[in-house]
Amino acid sequence: MINCLSLLRRQPVRLFFIHTAIVLVSLGLSACARLLPVDAPMDAAAEQLVAHLKITNTDLQRFKCVGKMVLAGPDQPSRSLRAAVAGQLEDQLRIDMFAPFGGAAGTFASDGRNLFLVMHPSREYYKKRFGSGSLHRLIQIDVTVGDLLELMVGRIPMDNDRSSRLVSDPAGFSDRLELVDRSGRVRQRIILDESMRPQRSEWFDHRRRRTHTLTIEGYQMTKGFRLPQLIELTGPNGARVTVALENYEPNAELQERLFTPENPWS
Repeated sequence: MINCLSLLRRQPVRLFFIHTAIVLVSLGLSACARLLPVDAPMDAAAEQLVAHLKITNTDLQRFKCVGKMVLAGPDQPSRSLRAAVAGQLEDQLRIDMFAPFGGAAGTFASDGRNLFLVMHPSREYYKKRFGSGSLHRLIQIDVTVGDLLELMVGRIPMDNDRSSRLVSDPAGFSDRLELVDRSGRVRQRIILDESMRPQRSEWFDHRRRRTHTLTIEGYQMTKGFRLPQLIELTGPNGARVTVALENYEPNAELQERLFTPENPWS
């Protein structure tokens, strides 16, 4: 009888632990399910298009060009400047800006280790560690030096860990390519023209908020490379950078010291 009573007293405790274990296992499986990719069928046409966009102009590694830049901030009027641009993948870039009536206005450069900013009117010179290469503090748009170089050699920056799908426009005006994360959220949307060339790209954060937008106006053929004529980046707060690519020289010879401007007043 004593043994039976003891067993009965222990039974609720045992059932409690069993029930708790079942609940914890269920919660663990639920959490793992949220971490797994969304079970969506592969879109073969979309995957093929992504692969094609990623290899566009892969033989183009360096360039220099001149053109026109327009810079605008959320509370600032737009400024139009002439610019000389030189770049080398992955992260070397130099932009020399000139005032509308002549004279140097400023220089931005990256050598992959440091970012440089030279402001001629105020005689200021800045140098900081490269870090992630983000240009947000400079142009108030969430792009990197590498992103800007990709755009200037005719490619659309895309994350590698996204699944893709093609969505057709019912009206037949344009199709769009969507890149989706593991939770099924659209993180990038690329609008395509009738020839399946990118016209516009929008990027979104994990809360589905648009972080920045790219618009491409026209294409040009230069020594066998298809390049945009004009690219425009806009941020959610109204910041805008427009670059018209003119007199483009692909795979130009560039010297390394070009990307490390010295302090002209030291």
